[in-house]
Amino acid sequence: MHQYSDFRTFADDTNIFVTAKNRSEAVAKANVVLDSVYQYMQANKLHINMDKCCYMHFKPKSKHNNLSETDTYTTLSINGKEIKEVEETKFLGVIIDNKLTWNAHITALVKKLKCCTGQLNRLRESVPKQLLKDLYHTLFESHLSYGISVWGNIPSTKLTPVATSQKHCIRVLFGDRQAYLEKFETCVRARPTETQILGAEFHKKEHTKPLFNTKEILTTQNLYHYHTLLETYKIIKTHTPVSLYSCFKKSARKETLLITPQPSENFIYNGSSMWNMFRACPEGSEIEDFHVGVSYVKIKIRELLLRRQKQGDQEEWDESNFSIR
Repeated sequence: MHQYSDFRTFADDTNIFVTAKNRSEAVAKANVVLDSVYQYMQANKLHINMDKCCYMHFKPKSKHNNLSETDTYTTLSINGKEIKEVEETKFLGVIIDNKLTWNAHITALVKKLKCCTGQLNRLRESVPKQLLKDLYHTLFESHLSYGISVWGNIPSTKLTPVATSQKHCIRVLFGDRQAYLEKFETCVRARPTETQILGAEFHKKEHTKPLFNTKEILTTQNLYHYHTLLETYKIIKTHTPVSLYSCFKKSARKETLLITPQPSENFIYNGSSMWNMFRACPEGSEIEDFHVGVSYVKIKIRELLLRRQKQGDQEEWDESNFSIR
């Protein structure tokens, strides 16, 4: 069945990818594959949970393609039981939609991060201050950074809600809480006349750049850079997984540089181009080959990103703080 499909398995989850010129052809091929899967399961006395089975139709982004929505097609089924079509589904904790916009994942992630911020807000007065950073990494950043090398390369406008949630959490944990509470200590009528009108100054939020840099915490954008660079290095160093390692190509001129493939939004292009930019920086130039320990590379990547975060104005963010060029 390799000529029709590509299988990807993890634990008891199985994903089957079928490609074709149009939807009708893809459905026909998929039904042939599913029939073989059902026969295999029956022969080995295994069970398929039909309630968890679903399929998704990915369409080319290009307007000029051979895909026709008017094609006649039948539904996918296993042993006569129809499989439902979905526009989004969760796989290994990441929500994937049929257009790969990551909108559904971002919405769910922001909701989860707000809950984490509420938990940290209730805990912050009950634990020593020196443990707050550990709590942040454990309860907040663990959710934020999960799978970020996959979905993190989205337009900045879509990433804004996630970055805003992170800034809110940083203010809650490390901000000037006393200054914030003093604004609400008395009602408006009890204030002097000139301060009764609550203008922009009252609603102005505390700057987060000093908080990030003082606590040496990476922003959402730099977390994406950190994990993409680190995963790229691990894949090339350990040659695993082989399917990803085979996609990277080392430069014949210099072993520590990678040949950048055709520009795209996939991990291979982003990882290759980002790694070459990192190697051009002072921190990256110290890595002589791919035999250096992973822990050492982690330190150098963090040093670069934290240095970039501190550049420019001490309070206001700018684009150079989120770039490794």
